[in-house]
Order: sequence, then C-alpha cells, then structure tokens
Amino acid sequence: LTYGLAGTGADGRPFYKAKGVDEYIYHDADCDGPGNNTVGLWVLDSNKPNTTAKRDLDGDGRCQYHASINSTVGQRLPTSAKWHMYCGAEAGWVFVNLTLKEASDKGPFSGNTVISSATRGGITASVAALSLAIMQALFA
Repeated sequence: LTYGLAGTGADGRPFYKAKGVDEYIYHDADCDGPGNNTVGLWVLDSNKPNTTAKRDLDGDGRCQYHASINSTVGQRLPTSAKWHMYCGAEAGWVFVNLTLKEASDKGPFSGNTVISSATRGGITASVAALSLAIMQALFA
C-alpha cells in the first residue's frame, strides 16, 4: 500500500491514507475513549480518524485496529520499530518489525517511502509503502 498525507488530527499530528483503499495510519491518545489508557498508540486501521476527537479517533469505543505501536507524548511516527500486528485467526497477534525507508529513484515505488517487514512463520505484514510525504513530515 502507498500512503499519502491526508490531514492533521486535533493533537496536531499528521494522519495518512492509503491510495485506493480505506486504510489509515494515525496517532490515538486513548483508543477506547474513556481516558483509562495512559499510553498513546500509532495505529494502522481501516476506520478513518475523526480529526476533531482527542481520543478514540475511530469512534468504536474499543481498541480494535490492524496494528499498533505504543508512543510517548509528542513522539512522531517511528521510522523503524516493532509493531503489534494482527495476522489472521491462525497466527493471531504477532510482533512485526516495520521500517520506513526511502525508495530508490528507479522502480515502481520511485518517489515513495517503502515499509519493509520481517516475515514471521510465513506471514508478512501487508503494509508495503508510504508516500514521500511521510518522510518529509518525519524529518522536517
């Protein structure tokens, strides 16, 4: 998937949308909403984030998403980290190393940032690429 900058949330952090499908990357300070969570998360989710909400950005009242990584106050989207990702009923929740890296000037991902992942038990994270806009936001 290739993601592009789609806007900014109420906390001022950017969020990203995959091109052609409803998949998002955003920061959620409290994914289930009641204020009980003390650790925020960067999440990969199929629900569009509410840009005016300060917590539970997908409005589902639960911490349900495709993948997440804990974050600290003010932390930007990490360029290399171990994400907790749901890989189907057989594998369940596994930790997958995801790395953002700029693609070469040649090839199908030219001008994008590629997310690479380690394979675990034959399962590879389904995330393939982020747009250059993410790298510009990360290193601005």
